Formats: sequence, structure tokens, C-alpha cells
Amino acid sequence: MNIDWVLVGACLVLSAIGVATIFSATFAGRGLGLEIKQIYWILIGIVALLISVTLDYRRLTDRALFLYVFIVAALIYVLVLGPRIQGTRRWILMGPIQFQPSEFAKLVAALLLAKVFAESKRETLGVREILGPGLTIAVLVLLIAAEPDLGTAFCMLPPFLAVAFLGGLRPKAIAIIAGVLILFGGLGWQFALKDYQKNRIYTFLDPNLDPRGAGYQKIQSQIAVGSGGLSGKGYKQGSQSQLGYLPARHTDFIFSVLAEEMGFLGVTTVLALYLLVLWRALESARAARDRVGAFLAAGITAGLAFQVVYNVAMVAGLVPVKGLPLPFMSYGGSSVIYSFLAVGLILNVRMRRFAN
Repeated sequence: MNIDWVLVGACLVLSAIGVATIFSATFAGRGLGLEIKQIYWILIGIVALLISVTLDYRRLTDRALFLYVFIVAALIYVLVLGPRIQGTRRWILMGPIQFQPSEFAKLVAALLLAKVFAESKRETLGVREILGPGLTIAVLVLLIAAEPDLGTAFCMLPPFLAVAFLGGLRPKAIAIIAGVLILFGGLGWQFALKDYQKNRIYTFLDPNLDPRGAGYQKIQSQIAVGSGGLSGKGYKQGSQSQLGYLPARHTDFIFSVLAEEMGFLGVTTVLALYLLVLWRALESARAARDRVGAFLAAGITAGLAFQVVYNVAMVAGLVPVKGLPLPFMSYGGSSVIYSFLAVGLILNVRMRRFAN
């Protein structure tokens, strides 16, 4: 088996750093024992990776439409019958386990896009050719945004754009897509976004407008990141996390904890590991034996890259705050399993590049 052990090793190291950071983030407050649960999720994720490696990716893409219908049904179920937790409907409860379908919708989208664009016989693509795939992805975006979960909804766009670009998207079509996104952005701001979501944009521009409310997360995260210095304050010594000032410190803002405690050196190490993961993933896409494999690996890589870049930029205060976990490191079963499944499919493409 031609497994990319460098890619696997980098993912496992990131997961181990995540467990250690979760333990530190929850050491002085609520959430004790979450690092043990995270280890269980990682083990389940590794099993999911092994399963995804054994299945031929071409058979999975052939069943992409069935998987798409299934995930749409799951998302509708969540909106109608899912439990309301902290004002959102994102989960399906399976006994003590919370299952988040939107995480796995990202993989289904990549499978469907790979199949549709790989089967296209055209050398270049215009708006007409991408309209069908675009509408299927738009359905997922709207259902996930209605939960509401704008962070995950935005994660659908990078795979679509990456695969369409590789499929031969013409510059004119790119300009039209940009115009449509701007138009829908304006309409969404006017009619779809709730007041608290608009406040996130306002406080992103000036967090002092609401320092104890919508701007609180950005302010506390910037304090944590900025106070880390070169080598950090030391493991379990970060004041923002240990004193409870930093919100969502074991999930969306876990990178802030790392920056405060490990400093620039720790941040550089983790970013280098993510860069290694993305580089090896792109190498798998480049070495794929067929278009569907290349498109699948590229689409998944684009989604992972977007999550990493946005989360890091978010904790640094460079983009608005959204609920977007950091792959492999943030606490959460659905996020961890999705990350390992994604890498499993990338390994799947690489392993079969010499197959008949």
C-alpha cells in the first residue's frame, strides 16, 4: 500500500497538539475530561480514515448523488426536528452522541463536484455549464445557513470554485460568479442576516462598539495572541484561558490558547504542520490517475485550506468571528471525524494512482 506517511504523521501530530491544548484550555474551569473524549474521537476518526482508504474513490463518486440526497434529507431533518441548542439547530442526537450533518456535507459536496466536472467533455466552462452544480451546492449552503451556521456554509464555496477552475472555468464566468456573490451578499445582508450576525461585522470593524458583547471574542482573542510573545507564557500558564476570559477556548479559539501559551514559536510550528498537510494533499491531487481523483483531492484540500486560513485569521482579528473549528485541533467529534475522513479520501486518490 502506497500510503503517504508524511501526511498521516502530520495529521496525528496536529491531533496530539490539539489534545494537549484542549487539556490546558479546560484545566482551570469547566470541561475537565474533554481531552479524553477528544482522544476517543481521534481513534474513531482513524478508523474512519482506514475505512475511507479501503473504498475505491471512483465507486464513492459514482454514488455521490445518493449521498447528496441522504445528506440533504439529514439537513432538513435537523432544521425540522433537531434539538435547539444555544439558539441553533445543527445536531442529530444519537443517544449521548451529537452528530452534525453539515460537517459531512462538505465531503459529499466534494464527491459530487468531482463526478460532475470530471464527466464534462468541454475544455472550458461557462456559466451555463456550472449552473447545475452551482445550484446543488447552493441547496447545501442555504440549508446549513438556516441552522444557522454561516461558517460551515461558507466552506462549500472553496471546493466548488477550486474544482470548477480545474475543470476549465473561463475568466468571464469567474467575473460573473464574483458579481453574483456580491449581489447575494448584499441581499443577504439586507434580508437574511440576523441582528447578531450583523453586529459581528460591525464589531469586527470596531470591537469597541460592543466590548462586552459582540466584540468580546475578538478583543480577548487578540489579547491572548498578542501576549504570547516569542516563546509564550508556558503550558497551562495563559491568563486569558486559565482565568476564563477567552470564550470557546477549546473549540473555535483553540489557536488563541496555543498562541498565548506557546508563542510565536508554537504558532510557527503548527502552521508549518498545516502547510505540510496541504502540500502533501495537493501532491496527491497532482499525481492522481484520472480527472475525478484530481478534482476530488483538490476540492477537499481547498475546503481544509479555507478552514485553516479562516480560523487562524479569525483568532488574529483579521476576519469576522464565525463558528468554524480548526481541523484536527478543535474539540468536537463531527469535526475530528470529518478531518480524518477528508485525509482518508486524499490518501485514497494517491494510493490508486497506478491502478488499472
